[in-house]
Amino acid sequence: MTGVLTFSTPEARRLWQDFQRRLDRANRELDAADRADISAEAASHIRDAMEALDEGDELTRLHAAISSYGDLPAAPPAWRQPAAVVLHYGSILALGIAGIFVLIFLHMTVMEVFNPQGVGLWHYGQGDWSLSYEAQVGATEVLGGWFIPAMLTLSAVIAALLYALWRFAVAPGGPVSTWMKD
Repeated sequence: MTGVLTFSTPEARRLWQDFQRRLDRANRELDAADRADISAEAASHIRDAMEALDEGDELTRLHAAISSYGDLPAAPPAWRQPAAVVLHYGSILALGIAGIFVLIFLHMTVMEVFNPQGVGLWHYGQGDWSLSYEAQVGATEVLGGWFIPAMLTLSAVIAALLYALWRFAVAPGGPVSTWMKD
């Protein structure tokens, strides 16, 4: 074995490719030149370790040489990147829809100032509920003077949850964005 490592069995080739992927993943934060140096040093170490071993077939010696190199982080599961893409874009949709509701709640809060008799949360005798800009016939307004604080609190809670969702699933430095790049 001189220069580039070559293997005769498919199992040894797969094991070597898996090792190279894990090595690249462990050093993904480094620039290309440093990664190439580390990869060349690892290949040299593996070659020397395999030559030092006399017993066993190629796969056994390669496995022992990789074990002597040290533990490398395992590659992420194959399902993680597609799941991250779905979570990322699904979160963008959820942020848009929930954001519209927050704007509606804030608008109703402002309208309550100008029309306190019409805007409100209404309860009907037969058990139905309605959040409306107009007084409803046959319904009683539930929140009364607490409508504005309740809507501001609800809007603040939803906005905080949306911010948390954005930080987790949409922000460029968030976990889901990182999973999309793995």
